[in-house]
Amino acid sequence: MLLTEKENTFNIEYSCTIGKAVHEDMSEQSGVNIKVIRKADTFTIECQENESILEAFLRQGYYMSAVCGGNGSCGKCKVQVLKGKLNITTQDKVMFMEQELEQGCRLACKAYPVEDCTIELYVLEESNFEVVNDFQGKSIEVTRTEKQEKETQKIEAEIGAEIESEIKAEIKAEIKAEIKVEDILEKTYVIGIDLGTTTIAVNLVGVTSKRILQTYTTINKQRAYGADVISRIQASNNGKKDLLRDSIRKDLLEGIRTVIEGAKLPIDLVSKIAIAGNTTMGHLLMGYSCKTLGVFPYTPVNLGTIDISFGDLFESDYLDIPVVLLPGISTYVGGDIVAGLLACDFDHTKATCILIDLGTNGEMAIGNKDKLYVSSTAAGPAFEGGNITCGVGSIVGAISHVSIEDNQVIYQTIGENPPVGICGTGVIEITSELLKVGLVDKTGLLHEKYFEDGYLVAEMEAKSAISGSEFPILFTQRDIREIQLAKSAIRTGIEILVRRFGLSYDKIDTVYLAGGFGYKINIEKAIHIGLLPKEIHGKVKAIGNSSLAGAIKYLIDNNAKEKVTKLCNMAQEITLSNEKDFNDLYIEYMSF
Repeated sequence: MLLTEKENTFNIEYSCTIGKAVHEDMSEQSGVNIKVIRKADTFTIECQENESILEAFLRQGYYMSAVCGGNGSCGKCKVQVLKGKLNITTQDKVMFMEQELEQGCRLACKAYPVEDCTIELYVLEESNFEVVNDFQGKSIEVTRTEKQEKETQKIEAEIGAEIESEIKAEIKAEIKAEIKVEDILEKTYVIGIDLGTTTIAVNLVGVTSKRILQTYTTINKQRAYGADVISRIQASNNGKKDLLRDSIRKDLLEGIRTVIEGAKLPIDLVSKIAIAGNTTMGHLLMGYSCKTLGVFPYTPVNLGTIDISFGDLFESDYLDIPVVLLPGISTYVGGDIVAGLLACDFDHTKATCILIDLGTNGEMAIGNKDKLYVSSTAAGPAFEGGNITCGVGSIVGAISHVSIEDNQVIYQTIGENPPVGICGTGVIEITSELLKVGLVDKTGLLHEKYFEDGYLVAEMEAKSAISGSEFPILFTQRDIREIQLAKSAIRTGIEILVRRFGLSYDKIDTVYLAGGFGYKINIEKAIHIGLLPKEIHGKVKAIGNSSLAGAIKYLIDNNAKEKVTKLCNMAQEITLSNEKDFNDLYIEYMSF
């Protein structure tokens, strides 16, 4: 028996054609070169022995989204072999038709090259991800140029058309000069950050005026290690902790630099940064171990407020200011929810309200200034396009709204671009529409005509870069089951929290829906499929990015620290799986 100290040497897809026995010194072997073609760009990466193409991409600093965390189940990391050989794996056979396999279609996460080869990369562009930075239905971004224009238009209306154009021009100049002086007199600026699992939003804010001067949004490139926190925890525990930390540091630094330089501010006017994110994102940013986060009793390294210098957190001397990470309540009710509670004034409201963040981790809270219950439920990534056959994030071209009229699908895409897939809001709406026209029954069974191949929502106008054939955007039986699991988790959580709080739905004042998905969702259709209870119709308020709003409030409200402390101390976490009604309710709400 040949032995090696390298524990990952064995791979079920491993080829014996490499040419060296295991007992030889494999450290002397060089990797294989992979020439990559991506649209008009061509570059070469090195793939080490027993390393997948996806792993090689990430190791060498190239971003590739891997919603499933590289286990071969999402099918998002498609490549086509143009030269050389990549063995066909079991996962490839599941994801591709026979014709596509013959054309060289493979999953990058399961492709372990043993010789030099050339591949074409076919992954959707995520740099144009639509990230919500609004709060309470009003844009929280007010640029200096927009303000000048509004003030100028106001004055022009007042002075009337009879005033000569040269006088108008003089007044405009005076207005602009005054506004410029006002901005210059702003002595201090702060930066609020929403560190989300999927997206990141950064705002530069004037402390005195409380105006948003600059905004930056981007995809969280940790998506290369999985779409949800469980995937990130597993990746961290499997030796990628430093890679995850470096990835998020890079994203945040880019955002911080962009808002400061975009505002043309001297950096010494920026005084502090506040970051709101879930507990896992905080651990990954801080470089903490995640070994206890994913196993019972789910113990975090640190749940409290973290005060740290910019230099220590980012290992950068770009700024010399303090940074604060908002505290969490539990491992799965983190600083982003605390920030949302702060933004929605749960610390002093008399009315009982509900806050729901419709993300992969489905956090929720119910309460008022005297009593607060919180919980979380594993909804999964379906609401963000994950684990959906043709699912995508909220990128340009994503089908976001759907209706079926006279057996015809009418859809709307983000940016009104040609369709590339279905995002979370589109998934909710197509489910509701299929239910309405009777193509899906109460149990979630898709009509037999579409059971095998799925229901055609749209055809991509462009041909697939891999197969050369038209790419149908389908909604399948498996997708419906994913939605049933996700919506039942949320609906069950809401029901249990309301019951434990001891109120009926008619006593609830407002239901706040937080997050990008909640901001864009069609409330009627969400109620129709049972994601939200019908009893709260008319009480729902989509508030947008409450995590970012709370981070900003923490920086500009002098009493925010005490408010956050109160919220954390009074919150009582309800563990849904321990509730005696959980299983029965979960099964009940699986149906439509």
